[in-house]
Amino acid sequence: MRQERGKVLFGTTTIGYSISRSGNRTTVAVTVHPDGAVSVVTPIETGRAKIAEAIARKAEWILRQQEYFRHQHNGYVKQFVSGESFFYLGRQYKLKVKQIETPGQASQAQLVRGQLLVTIPRTSDLMVRAAAVRTGLIRWYRNKAREHLPRMAALFSHRLGLPYTTVQIREMKQRWGSAGAKGRVSFNWRIIMAPKRLIEYVVAHELCHLKHPNHSRDFWRLLERTIPDHERRRVGLAVVGPKFDLVRVSPGNTKAA
Repeated sequence: MRQERGKVLFGTTTIGYSISRSGNRTTVAVTVHPDGAVSVVTPIETGRAKIAEAIARKAEWILRQQEYFRHQHNGYVKQFVSGESFFYLGRQYKLKVKQIETPGQASQAQLVRGQLLVTIPRTSDLMVRAAAVRTGLIRWYRNKAREHLPRMAALFSHRLGLPYTTVQIREMKQRWGSAGAKGRVSFNWRIIMAPKRLIEYVVAHELCHLKHPNHSRDFWRLLERTIPDHERRRVGLAVVGPKFDLVRVSPGNTKAA
């Protein structure tokens, strides 16, 4: 296989990649390596323009993968102990874990004097403690999403002239939101960790899908009416989005609070 190099501009971010051609390939395969490098293996006859189009289509995924590997290298897996930082509306807040003598009580989280305070039943088991803290944080984030996102959806619905029926807050592994055929819009609860401008992008994006279910030229034109810099916000979300995943702690990563 002979190797070439190429690059694609995604918003203000340049994605560089290496190209290997193989007579055994029938499709274009894109890989992001742990060091952040991007490689493409293609059929021998695939043109450079087609390869660039494939990279552009996967640009958000590529940036998410690169950010994920950066986090792994920097040891960002959460252990859910006092002193760690967690995002809310784009700001980072220090976690404070408080154990109380109330067996069986559900863990609770609240924002108190600039700290995320999570109270849990007292336990000496570090894994049980970490799981309780994580559960309390997720419950708190979901409640905050239910508080903020319907109001934002109502605002952009009015601006765009696109009514919806319901707003749902859901667990989503790969998406920030979705729009249903019956006027339902759904959002990933994790988006409440993002800065307001990025949340606005996601909300407006999904509302536009009520009129245009695909990413056609008409869809992007409609979105641009209310979010003129939507491309910059889309890139920003692709870059910072992996930071909003509360990765479950594993025994090998656990330490005392």
